[in-house]
Amino acid sequence: MQSKNNEKFIEQPNLGLTLGFLGSVFETLGLLIGTIGEGVILQEMVEEEQVEKKIRSDQKNQLSQIEKKLDYVIKELELLKR
Repeated sequence: MQSKNNEKFIEQPNLGLTLGFLGSVFETLGLLIGTIGEGVILQEMVEEEQVEKKIRSDQKNQLSQIEKKLDYVIKELELLKR
């Protein structure tokens, strides 16, 4: 009779170990999702920085063009004074 009890005990999965395993799986999935989310945030930050860099470069070019035009106008005015 003890043999049948041992067989039933062996056949039943250990609920504690199963729950521990499932907890580990969910924890790993959570860490994976968190890592993916951080990667997305990092990518968005890089893209935003590139856009800002391009805007600054465009503004710098516009300022340079304005300065050149002003220099030209000043030279023309000086020529007209003579």
